[in-house]
Amino acid sequence: GNNNNYRGGYSNRGGHGKGRGGGDNWVEGVDKLAELHGHKQLVRVVTLVTEPTGRQVIYSAGQDRSVRVWDLSLPKNQQCTNCVTIGEDVGSVLVASGWLFVGIPGRIKCWNMSDNSQFDLNGHRGQVHSIVAYTEQGMVFSGGEDCGILAWKFNPQTNMFEQVGAMHGHGGAILQLEVVGTLLFSASMDGTVRVWDLNSAQCVHTCQAHQQPVMGLLVWEQHLLSCSLDGTIKVWTWNAPNLDLTYTHQVEHNVGVLGMCGSLNAKQQPVLVSACNDNAIRFFELPSFNSLGTLKQRKDVRCVDSGPGMFFAGHSDGTVRVWKWV
Repeated sequence: GNNNNYRGGYSNRGGHGKGRGGGDNWVEGVDKLAELHGHKQLVRVVTLVTEPTGRQVIYSAGQDRSVRVWDLSLPKNQQCTNCVTIGEDVGSVLVASGWLFVGIPGRIKCWNMSDNSQFDLNGHRGQVHSIVAYTEQGMVFSGGEDCGILAWKFNPQTNMFEQVGAMHGHGGAILQLEVVGTLLFSASMDGTVRVWDLNSAQCVHTCQAHQQPVMGLLVWEQHLLSCSLDGTIKVWTWNAPNLDLTYTHQVEHNVGVLGMCGSLNAKQQPVLVSACNDNAIRFFELPSFNSLGTLKQRKDVRCVDSGPGMFFAGHSDGTVRVWKWV
C-alpha cells in the first residue's frame, strides 16, 4: 500500500512489550485454520496463488521434489488437489501472469498455466533461491547459489521466456529478491543488500546490512525490511543513492530470523510475521515493533507467507500450517 501514515514513524526505543494472554503459545487474534500433510521433507515455499480460473489456492514445495496445490474450501482430507513431481529439490516458486516458475538446481522449470506447456530456463549453477516478477516489462529475475541474478523476458514470438541479461557482484548466494518500481533489491549470504537500477541493469548501492546471511526482504510502505541469522530485523529507507538505516530490532539473544512476511490482522493493522530458528513464529506490530506474541512450534519453521486474512508456515517435517486472523 502507498499510504504514508507510518513514514518516519520509527524511534529506536525497541518493542519489548510482552504479548498479552496466556503463555507462549497463544497470540491474540490468531486462530489455527488448517494443518496440511503430504510433503515428506522440509517445506521451503508456501504461497497463496490466484489461479487463472479465479480460485485461490496454496502452493507449497521443498525438499521432497514436489509442488503441492491445496484448496482450503474443500473437505479436510481432499484439500490437496494436485501434486506435481519436479524431480529435484525445489528452492523457489513464483506464480505470475498465468505462469508457474519453479527454481531447482541449475534451472527454472516454467509452465504456462493456461495450456500446461512446459519448458526449462537454463543458466544458473546450483540452487535457485528466489524468483520475482517485474510485471511492467514482462520480465522475471532469479537468483541463487551461483551469486548471480539472471533476467528473463517473455518473447511473444516463441511464447517462451529467454535470458536477456545477468547482474553480478554478490560474494555469496542470493537468498531473496524484491522488485520495487524500477529498483531490484537483493539479499545475500554475504550479509549485504544490493540495490540495482533496472533501467541500467547496474548495481547502484551496496549495503553491508547484517553480520550474517540476509535471509529475507520485505517492502513495507516507503521502507525495505531485512532479516538475518544475526537476530536482527532492520528497517531501511531508500534515499537515492543510499539505503539509510532507519531502525534496528533485535529479536532475541541467539535467535536467528529465517524469513518474514507482512500481514494485516482482523483490525486491518499491519503485523510483521517472522520465522525464527528456535521453532517459533514471532509477531510484531508495525511500525512500533511492539511484540504481539510468539507461537512456539513442535518443528522448525522454515518459511512464512501471507494472504488476505491469513498466514502460512512451512516446516522442516513437511507440515504446512495455516492460521487466520480473527
